[in-house]
Amino acid sequence: MYVCTHTHIYKYAVSYIYTFLYLPPPHFSLTARDYPWILKSKRVDKLRDALKEVEDLMQNIPCVLSKWRNKYICQLLFHSGILVSLSLCGPQLEKVLIDRTLVGKLISDTISDAVLTDSFIILSFEDHNQLCFIQFTKTMDSLDVNKRLEKLSSLDFKISYVDILGPEGRRMKRHLAINSVQDMVICWWSATSDGAWPWSPISCERDRANLLLLGCAHGKLELHPHEWEPLDARFSSLQPQQVLTVELSVSAAKEPMADSCVYKCVRNRIQCASITRIPLRARAVSCCRDGTEDKLVLGCEDSSVVLYEAYNQVTVLAQAELLPAVIAYHPSGAVLLLGSSQGELQLFDTALSPIKIQLLAQDYSPEATLQFSKHCEVPTSLIQIQWAAPPVSLASPDCLDIHDLLLVRFDKGPLGVLQFKFGVFTRGQLGLMELIQQYIRYDEIQEAINVLSTMNWNTMGERCYICLSAICNHLLKQKLTPDREAQLEASLGTFYAPKRPLLDRTVLEYRDPISRYARRFFHHLLRYQRFEKAFLLAVDIGARDLFMDIHYLALDKGELALAEVAKRKANDIDAESITTGIAFQYPCEDNCETKRFILGLCGKVQAVQTERSVRGKELKIIVHINIKGQSHSSLNICWCPLESHPAVMLWQCSDGIFSDVSTGSDPGSKAAAWHAVGSLPLHEEYRC
Repeated sequence: MYVCTHTHIYKYAVSYIYTFLYLPPPHFSLTARDYPWILKSKRVDKLRDALKEVEDLMQNIPCVLSKWRNKYICQLLFHSGILVSLSLCGPQLEKVLIDRTLVGKLISDTISDAVLTDSFIILSFEDHNQLCFIQFTKTMDSLDVNKRLEKLSSLDFKISYVDILGPEGRRMKRHLAINSVQDMVICWWSATSDGAWPWSPISCERDRANLLLLGCAHGKLELHPHEWEPLDARFSSLQPQQVLTVELSVSAAKEPMADSCVYKCVRNRIQCASITRIPLRARAVSCCRDGTEDKLVLGCEDSSVVLYEAYNQVTVLAQAELLPAVIAYHPSGAVLLLGSSQGELQLFDTALSPIKIQLLAQDYSPEATLQFSKHCEVPTSLIQIQWAAPPVSLASPDCLDIHDLLLVRFDKGPLGVLQFKFGVFTRGQLGLMELIQQYIRYDEIQEAINVLSTMNWNTMGERCYICLSAICNHLLKQKLTPDREAQLEASLGTFYAPKRPLLDRTVLEYRDPISRYARRFFHHLLRYQRFEKAFLLAVDIGARDLFMDIHYLALDKGELALAEVAKRKANDIDAESITTGIAFQYPCEDNCETKRFILGLCGKVQAVQTERSVRGKELKIIVHINIKGQSHSSLNICWCPLESHPAVMLWQCSDGIFSDVSTGSDPGSKAAAWHAVGSLPLHEEYRC
């Protein structure tokens, strides 16, 4: 029996809860909502009996590992070696396989942790300083490996053991982690100094070590002691030779801290590459990293949540409504989910803005947390939440892959899957773009800007530009207020004053389209007579025409002093363009062939010379451009920016004699002149 419920996201998150085990019958109908009420299986009785058996296992035998093998199969490993595989179609349970192949074949039935791969299994034990290595000598013969369930006995395996260092005669939880290329494994455990240690005539520092690096060919490589207690240790998903740890420490003033450490595996040795100390208000009890490994989230004993951003070395603090015992980042990096041991869930976006959550109902009534105790019996504590997604290194490049299943496991049951439905507007996705679009839809602009400020222009430039455009377009359509003015500044500031430096290619790709939004913002300020802010923005843009716009509008409004200052600033820009050798500045569209031609020449320029003559209101700037590879020839472009319509004229040099090849007002002659140069296709008219 399983129950499905529904929630919505943005202000609220949308989800279905499918709980397979240990739930009372529901008191409402789901068939009207097109949700299954009975198990969809050809052998319902067999599936029901298997579920009952899994329920008994969870209540009587500790479950040491639960993980998604892929988005179709969830696996559970129990203390005695029993392996349970659950086959899903979406959130619906299709098949249960209980595999007892390993029972009685191991040196101990006190499995502590495990690494499960398609080619081997590694087990650690609580009461033995040994690791078990199970190598498969046969692969699965299924055409669809992702959905096929097979017992270990059909894979023909071989069992071997490796002795590891560590304290003797002490029962402890030994954790395992494997890197993305599956050639190195770490085994780590807590080594707190306040524990009871058996007497030994020889005390060795290596007995206090608590991080062991091994090769998957079960050859011991290196042992490393931690000064502080490790909270988490794992391999980097992006750098397979790096180990990332989070260690609990204290400052000189005995204040709680967390150390984010990076270790490099070089020549079979572990070397500490960097240590970042993060101050906390209370001791950390949980942690999680995002997919890019730039962000580290820490949950503390006082219910505070600390987000550390490695790229700019700042921390963001938020207060949760629960004690965050477990944390899970969504694979897209847009949201993170916090869970308490009492069975409560709370959702935050990547900027630590809370997102309310609501179960399916006729009325809109979102809540800060989702409490399982209100909907099912949860006699034990929540110990794990995990999104159904492959590791970053194994993720599909298809960005349309939907990750909407969350495994929810309580200590002795129930076990469930939470399915999120994000609506038709987001196409089922929950990425950064979709989250920002939903924020804009509900006019939560500040939250959208906060999320945009966490995005990396260098790696996701197109998505950043789409989000910035959406925010600016939304704000520029509305009446200007002090809040919207500040929001427009902040949104444009994500590009002009980013948290991390922009690469040159990123600046060159997006500076022109974003400058148009800056100019729209400038005219939006003028429309509401925000002269001071408009003047400052014109100074940042550095365009003469913007100061002339201020000049003429100030004259109309009687602001003579401002008009004079704007006129003087425009003249200064003209003078500066001559003295600094700036050939020309002109507003034109992206498809302007003249701009493309001139920018194409700039890559071949050997020398530039400017001359200036003023006849009334006409400004004439002559630019001499020598083109490489063409001896005794140069090109002279004369740009005459009249206030009514700037015109482009072409001069050609042959044997030192300049001749005007674009005289006359006939566009055809100008087109012929450009075509004669051989660098520009024929066009109706070349005017910027």
